[in-house]
Amino acid sequence: MSRRKRQNIHLLSKMCFTPLTIMVYLAFVASGPRRIEAALSCTDSTECVALYHPNSRCVKNSCSNPFSSGCLSNMNTTTAAQNDVHFESVRVCNSDDPPHALEKGLCRLSKFNYTELRINVGNWETTAFYAWVAQILLSELLDVPVSLEIGHGIDSSKPTLNFYDEENSFPYAITAYDYASLREGNRLSDCLSTNDTSVPCSHAIMEVWNGQTSLLASENTAGHIEPAEGNGMVGKLGWYVPSFVIERHPEVSSFWGLQNQREKMASMFKRPYTWEKYCQLLSPTNCSSSFYDGVARRWPETDAERGVYYKSQLYTGHFADTAKNNCTANPTTCSGHIVDAPCSWSTNLEQQAFWNDIYLESDGPNEPNDSYSYGQMIQILRAANETKSNIIMWWWKPDGLVLEFAGTDAELHPVTLPPASEICVAKRVGPGVNGRCSSDISVRRGTKAGSCDNDHHALKKVVCSRLYSDTYDVSPPRRSPAYDFIKSIQVTDLEMEDMLKHWALRGVDKYGYDGRDAVCTWVRDNLDDLQRFIPRGYPRTLDGRNRYKESYMYAAMAMGIVALIVVFSTTFVTYHQRDTRILRLANVQFLILMLIGFSFVSLGAILFATQPSLVSCTMRQWLVTIGYTLGLVPLVVKVGAINKLVRSARKMKRVVLSRKYLFQVVLSIVTIAIIYLIAWSIVDAPTRTEEWNLSEKDLDFITVNVDCSSRYQFWVYITLAWEFMLCLSACVLSVQARKVAQEFNESHLLFALAFSHFAFLSMRAVTQILSSTGSASVRAAVASFLLSSDVLTAISIYFIPKFIIIAKKKPTALKKVTISGMSGVSGASDFSQGGSEAFQSEAGSRRAVILSEANARAKEIQPAAAPSNIKRQVRWVTGWSKNGQSEPSPRLSLSKTTFPQHHQKKEEDSDEEEDSDESSISINNDIESSEESSHDTQQSQHELKLERVQDDSQSQVDRIKHDASTQKRGIVALRGDEGNEEEKEELCSSTESSDEQFIENANIP
Repeated sequence: MSRRKRQNIHLLSKMCFTPLTIMVYLAFVASGPRRIEAALSCTDSTECVALYHPNSRCVKNSCSNPFSSGCLSNMNTTTAAQNDVHFESVRVCNSDDPPHALEKGLCRLSKFNYTELRINVGNWETTAFYAWVAQILLSELLDVPVSLEIGHGIDSSKPTLNFYDEENSFPYAITAYDYASLREGNRLSDCLSTNDTSVPCSHAIMEVWNGQTSLLASENTAGHIEPAEGNGMVGKLGWYVPSFVIERHPEVSSFWGLQNQREKMASMFKRPYTWEKYCQLLSPTNCSSSFYDGVARRWPETDAERGVYYKSQLYTGHFADTAKNNCTANPTTCSGHIVDAPCSWSTNLEQQAFWNDIYLESDGPNEPNDSYSYGQMIQILRAANETKSNIIMWWWKPDGLVLEFAGTDAELHPVTLPPASEICVAKRVGPGVNGRCSSDISVRRGTKAGSCDNDHHALKKVVCSRLYSDTYDVSPPRRSPAYDFIKSIQVTDLEMEDMLKHWALRGVDKYGYDGRDAVCTWVRDNLDDLQRFIPRGYPRTLDGRNRYKESYMYAAMAMGIVALIVVFSTTFVTYHQRDTRILRLANVQFLILMLIGFSFVSLGAILFATQPSLVSCTMRQWLVTIGYTLGLVPLVVKVGAINKLVRSARKMKRVVLSRKYLFQVVLSIVTIAIIYLIAWSIVDAPTRTEEWNLSEKDLDFITVNVDCSSRYQFWVYITLAWEFMLCLSACVLSVQARKVAQEFNESHLLFALAFSHFAFLSMRAVTQILSSTGSASVRAAVASFLLSSDVLTAISIYFIPKFIIIAKKKPTALKKVTISGMSGVSGASDFSQGGSEAFQSEAGSRRAVILSEANARAKEIQPAAAPSNIKRQVRWVTGWSKNGQSEPSPRLSLSKTTFPQHHQKKEEDSDEEEDSDESSISINNDIESSEESSHDTQQSQHELKLERVQDDSQSQVDRIKHDASTQKRGIVALRGDEGNEEEKEELCSSTESSDEQFIENANIP
């Protein structure tokens, strides 16, 4: 192809191909992060071991990352630092890891459950290396998950810059400084908490150059970020030229040799061509693979290849004149070419070139300043070095590319521009669409006052403002070290250059494994020095012991099991002996309810000795609260009913209490407790919580107290108050019941039982009040011991004495009363039906006392010559013989010399009633025949006086009768006897009849 034909094609490209090429470039750049080079291919793992690391394997024809499970644990080192610093064998997982990383054991979950820190990375190497250093130290030493944000959010479908990436990906970020991601991180706090994972989110940027000063100030004023701080490095932005260019044109090393040299600049600095553009416009062979033209070995095959400016061994790159270099056609607008960076970077090239009369312009595909991406800038420099073409470009130090070419003829040297000053720096065009990224070129050029050189300046790092509050609002044991570490870490220029040199000189997989090897090696070699950036008290050690597997917990559980067995045994004995007199007096049904409650408390004691969980924490409170309610309420209700009967009897009132009513009272009280527990479980259920405490001796050692708690503690205090109220009620009733008939008087047992509950409950309350101190497992064990001891003590107080009496078969003795002045007959009475006997005995004794007093008064008014053969005696004895066996038909008998027949008949009828109901009193009158002398005269003299005595006695006897009758009716209900209401009424009626017969048969003369 002739030169003229190529020129015609070139002119045609100005009209057609240039817009098309720009569109291709823009689409390519806008597609997001991309790798510069593919991962190292392999056919066998031995290749990867030789080129990478012993832990690298050939996976899917690519060598894997040997550091995918961690840097420090996979580095062979004997440094003193590693002997002193503890790190896990496997690093912490992060959101950039693939789902299978945890399953394959490549990573582990954070033991401390720290929130993930997400670092925003710019689109150049040093910011990536800096982020990797932070990621290694935080993930492997401090247990903090760290991921890297490069502009696409948490999207597993796109490549990541994760240091631990299995495929050694090395994509470049979309933008240099993504402040929008910082704002998002400041809004969310936890970047993983959003549903839209495609939105970029980050907490920190580790490297910010001085061109961002004004934007940093505005973000800080808006409250999105904290004031920027130095990251340890000193940067130098500016214009650079290779050594071979200076050798040809020494004058280009200073702006003096560049000013007002339009034609020279246009002819010296030609414009670079992409691979596709070269093949279309300039290649004599049209990039045929059959004929190598010295530039391209073939036509570009992929979209990525079409837009590159250099491809090792395939495309050397090419620089040529364009219309912009033609000063003949464009004498006032022609210019040479300079490589400029994206406007989002800290470049002021357009302002510096324009106001210093240096006729150089960038001609890249990226608007608005016609710049090149970072990767394209590197390709152009490599192409210039390959072809030894003149090039001048905007660049910076420290950077790996500078170190790569150091000592060669392509070593980069800065171009001197007018010296910088504070005024000049202040007058520079700022970042953003109203500054360097404006579509108006006059805005981008700014004023002459800001056209000076870039000075050396401290590089900055920024963090979102919320990171501080999110860190320090957490209790010290759970506080993440991420914020303090990011704020304190410093990496100097020399340290960064060490990493860059290692990366540049290794030359195996430059944009894959080499950078990771450089960073990991540097961290390993400088680990002792890097410890100064680790916050005090870190890395922390978590006490991994399970406190609920200590010996004292097993002892508490064993005691709870013993208490449960004792309760079951007591229940069995109670049911087996349910027909015995002493248990019938205590009401067997109520005793069973108490034992069910004690079994619940025993189960609660066992749960207190087990590992807390959502279920066990809730069941603890349910079992203990319901257990204590069932354990105390039946006893309180029964004693309260007895007290009511006694009070009513004293007031000569009739009271009827049914067993059904008493059970309804118990059920109602238990229902109140259940309703409260349901509300607690729904609103604020007790659940498993972990309380972390720092050791007083070692600030890096954390003890963990696993406990059960609700958000609000008043729920627990209400249950304690409920139990206290039940104990207090029992105490009050025990005092009130002290005058009840002895065989029904359980006041001393009830008081002892209530006092026992009160004592153990007080100790539990103290344990609850001290819940914020000490070990939670110890508190749980103490609570378990107290609950078990309370149950065992209650059974010992209330049930064991009853069982002892049953075993000895010794019933309670009744009183024996003899009325002096009466003689003749003796008899006995027994109440075989539980509760009636005791009240009958007490009533009979009181009647006998009244009659005794009446006889004494009668004796005083009898004549001295009263017949000596008249003798009456009333004697009350139990129906038990000396050997403890029951005798048949014990009776109460009265004797008299003369007895009317109607009394005999009434007594026989009464006997028949008593035989039909074993709870009734059997009264039989035996009449002894005797001679009786008539003393009518003496009898009539004292008749009126005796009448008055009998009237006085009768009123007292009537009260006794009503008292006994009322108490008998109540006991029938309390003891729970089987039978219908007619039988119970018959019992009371027969008793009233017996009372009348007793008084009538006395027949005091």
